[in-house]
Amino acid sequence: MAEHSSHKINLLIVTPYEDFFEGQVDSVRIPTSDGEFGFMAGHSPFVAALEPGACALTTNGKTRYCMLSEGYCEINGMLALIVCNSAEWPEDIRLRRIINAYKAAIEEIKTHQDKNGRPVFSEDSVAKGKRALARMRFIERYGTDQQRERLADYKKSDFPDGKIPRLQ
Repeated sequence: MAEHSSHKINLLIVTPYEDFFEGQVDSVRIPTSDGEFGFMAGHSPFVAALEPGACALTTNGKTRYCMLSEGYCEINGMLALIVCNSAEWPEDIRLRRIINAYKAAIEEIKTHQDKNGRPVFSEDSVAKGKRALARMRFIERYGTDQQRERLADYKKSDFPDGKIPRLQ
């Protein structure tokens, strides 16, 4: 048993609101600013900046996916620490919130104001739109059939021809 656990890495995913995940895993794939990156126990130390996207946690041949937002990952021997603004399992993602956030980002980019008329930086609005778009892609890949259908329905009802407008 001790030999088996030596091939696992201790993973901790924390957000400002909670310790999202803590446990031993065989491998992890994370979305970084340089592309997708995977690691296992014994990986050489490194630090990477996270981009919004899917994180794959594999244990005993089974993979579970979660959505991560911006943050960083630090690996040091047998411990991996992921610190991010938010982390969500697919079943916890609210689909209407994704669509509303994307629509708000598009409007903020056009007007340079939030829904309350306060000025916003276009970089913040683009980041908001990218987070919403990453969540949509995450649900399309890893959500349940019901979530994918509901997301498609929301896209059809909220965007012309069901096509998501590009962030400018």
